[in-house]
Order: sequence, then C-alpha cells, then structure tokens
Amino acid sequence: MILTALKVYAKQNNIPITKDETMEFIIDYINTHKVETVLEIGTAIAYGSINMAMCDSVKKIDTVEISTDNYRQALINIAKYNLLDKIDARLIDAKWFLEECDKKYDLIYLDGPKGQYINYLPRLLELLNPNGTIIADNIFFHGMVNGEVVTPSSCRSMVNGLRQYVDAVTHNDALETHIYSMGDGIAVTRLK
Repeated sequence: MILTALKVYAKQNNIPITKDETMEFIIDYINTHKVETVLEIGTAIAYGSINMAMCDSVKKIDTVEISTDNYRQALINIAKYNLLDKIDARLIDAKWFLEECDKKYDLIYLDGPKGQYINYLPRLLELLNPNGTIIADNIFFHGMVNGEVVTPSSCRSMVNGLRQYVDAVTHNDALETHIYSMGDGIAVTRLK
C-alpha cells in the first residue's frame, strides 16, 4: 500500500521518503518472508514504518528518528493510521539506540544517515535474527557512489562511507548481498 496523503505531505514539506518501487519491494519481501519484527533507522514522517506495519505478518516495528519535527509528525501519522500498538517510534540518535538495544529483528531497514551505514553495520548484524536481513536504501546516492555523477566535496565523506558499506556487505563470507538498481539503489543483505 502506497500512502498517497503521506506522499503529498512529504513532497510539500521537502521530506525525503522511500521511493515507490523500493517500498513495494520491501512490502513484497516482508510478505514473502513472513517478517514479524522490524527495526527502521530513519523514521522521517513514518511513511515507511506505516507501510511495513500494514503487512499482516508484522507484529512490531521499532523506528528511530533524530529530527524533532519529523518525529512529531511521525507520531501524528502513526496515530492517524491506528498503529501505535505496532510501531514504537523513538526520538533518538540511531547510534545511541543501537548501543542500548537488546532486541533481535527479522528485518532492519536502513534509511538514516548514509555516511553512518558502515559504522552501524557491526551492531546491526548482531541485532539480526538467524536468516535476518538488512535492506539499505540510497546506496547509489544519486549516482555518486558508482561514479556516474561527480561527488561534490560536501558529500565526499558520506559517499566514501556508502562505498565502504557496499564493499563490506559484498565481501563478507557470512553474508549474502544483492544490489538492486531500483529507486536510488538498495543493498539486500542476508545472514547465511
């Protein structure tokens, strides 16, 4: 389900949300693999978590957001869709959440600060259930990661971090990773 009202709000307020093609992939993945528990890094206005929570198999989503304005709007949206019992949104830096988290997840949707993906990776792998999956969004970052677009100096650190992330998940024998060109690129990494 693609939530039109939230898409309109995001566009009007210049808030990036998951692209349709990517959201449809995630929903299909959840339904096919009967995902029950999800961690989302980067709530924004809860567009992604609401879509995921509407899947029948999903029992609980933990989602973290660092922007106070986005977090407040996310809570409004979650309540509007009557999903407060399924979605636990937290206003916290993902780094701190990951340090204190003691739960395990079937799926981690990584859509927060792109330059931090590589730093989060070791902890994310610890938080996955057996056969769990990480879906990392925006790994092409507008063509900069693969060199199709020249990277401005303001984005170099982030782009280098994304490159390191892709390298780490594709060269680890304990992981199976597939890269898809949909949206702005996603890496689907599964524990073997």
